[in-house]
Amino acid sequence: MKFLPIFPDEANNNYRGLVLALWFFYLYLALIAFRSFTHMFAQDAGLNSIASIIIFPVINNLDPNSVIYAMGSLWGGSQIVVFIFLVIILLKYKSLLSIAWLILVSENMLRIITMMIHNLEPEYFTSTAPGGFVGTSIMLFVTLTMFFISLIERKQR
Repeated sequence: MKFLPIFPDEANNNYRGLVLALWFFYLYLALIAFRSFTHMFAQDAGLNSIASIIIFPVINNLDPNSVIYAMGSLWGGSQIVVFIFLVIILLKYKSLLSIAWLILVSENMLRIITMMIHNLEPEYFTSTAPGGFVGTSIMLFVTLTMFFISLIERKQR
């Protein structure tokens, strides 16, 4: 079994790794697109409607939800920027696929660290949140697996 370098000498559209990592990348990009555009453009940034975070009460005519939704929308904007770079890699620089998977591994690790630092207790949710610790741990496993698979050079015919 031969392995590809994480950082190829030349960035081009010639991906020599296992095709499984490429097909999973397409699927993962679809998930990222949905998540990113929801956070950016949904009225509640997806925080109530998808993540099931409770709606906080208005206090002294100040609505804390507006600030929370703005932060969620900013997060969505950052995710869209990453999404665009990943699409560029997919369309023009497939030889960088391993680096793209490594970026996604890093993102999931940082999500888990953030959840551990800023742990929200169950009373902040109205139901089980899809992007919670369990879901992110599964995505970390998937991205880590795909990263390693993307480094395996496929046999030439």
